[in-house]
Amino acid sequence: MNMQLLKIVNGPKPETALALVVQDNGGLDTPGQLLLYNFSGAKPESTLLFYNSDSIYDVWVSSTGDIWLCSSYGNIYTTANVQFPESAFKSPYDLDEADIRNSGLEWKMYCLDAVQNATSIWSPDGVNVFVGTYSGHVYQWDGQTWTKQETPVSQNEGKYITHFAGSSASDVYAIGSFSRELLYYDGKAWRRTAYDENKQGPMIAEGIARTPDGDYYLACEEGRVWKTRDGQHFDLAVADPELDFAGLTYAHDQIILAAGEKGVYAIKGGQLVNIRNTFPAQTVAGGGNQAVFVRPAKEDDEKITLSYAIYSASETRPWYGYSIHFDK
Repeated sequence: MNMQLLKIVNGPKPETALALVVQDNGGLDTPGQLLLYNFSGAKPESTLLFYNSDSIYDVWVSSTGDIWLCSSYGNIYTTANVQFPESAFKSPYDLDEADIRNSGLEWKMYCLDAVQNATSIWSPDGVNVFVGTYSGHVYQWDGQTWTKQETPVSQNEGKYITHFAGSSASDVYAIGSFSRELLYYDGKAWRRTAYDENKQGPMIAEGIARTPDGDYYLACEEGRVWKTRDGQHFDLAVADPELDFAGLTYAHDQIILAAGEKGVYAIKGGQLVNIRNTFPAQTVAGGGNQAVFVRPAKEDDEKITLSYAIYSASETRPWYGYSIHFDK
């Protein structure tokens, strides 16, 4: 058994986190389970929130605590108070299976397309929801209907949508892989931006974050971080060729980056500042007053240990480390 901690995000309540864990076989076709970790007490408590043998691939949580999941089988699951229309597609999974675990949560489900791999999910406001797919298409939920949208990469095999960022349903950026492109949606159509990987360098898959004042930061290869406000002009914010970024987010009023074996960095005063170098940071997520970093898995003869660290920026205890153990 090979377990992978795919993603950690802020949980539906303060001092909680959601962990998306998969039994990794190297592909998208991997069952995922969603765990809730509550670390407000003396010891962290974990609860299995969702598991129904579907290949859950991404998770997003609204500011009000609504959870949204998407799967590589084209399914969308949510705890939000929505009423989905009847889907034209039949999914091999549903919410009536005997092995679903929902911890009392009322889940709703919609199948975008039984053969459509949904690789990323995000919302700017908790109402409009954007789902990126392996085909490069984007599906948008506007609170009443789903709309399938063409993008500049949706006609190219393997250029899936990996990440979103934006301020509203008419101001959305997305990263299209593989030869990564920065795409923009103005509420009417998706178009390419002026981002040029031959000049700026290839973006990393989780490489975009927005600040409250409207700046977008892009993490690229060779330790470069670019900044833009309009997708047409790009300024080099910081650079360190010795760093290998794996993700970035905006939390604690600053851009924070996962830098692999070099640990964790923040952009302060126009400089890259190391804020933790005692563990490898594979990726980062979060926002507000919490940033969460995934650490590499460890394996011995008896168990697999998946670990993550939470950065609170507290003067007394800025870091909290937690582990998830799976018997082999």
